[in-house]
Amino acid sequence: MAELPSLADIAKRVRERRTAEGLSQKELAELVGVHHATIVALEKGEGNLRLVNAWRVLEALGLADPSAGRQEIRNLEKS
Repeated sequence: MAELPSLADIAKRVRERRTAEGLSQKELAELVGVHHATIVALEKGEGNLRLVNAWRVLEALGLADPSAGRQEIRNLEKS
């Protein structure tokens, strides 16, 4: 089984993808349907983030594949 990425790795990828897409934290929150504080917490790797909300953010940014046989996080391997 592959090693899971750390929360810090996920936070970095979310921030990178969001900025690459030209989205503010608030815009991403509205797109996903979560509170702005959820995006802030995810990008800082802090807080008591609900997994379902984190997954919704990853899906919206194309970092999670909802069509896979099992939900997988894409492009988060350590480089």
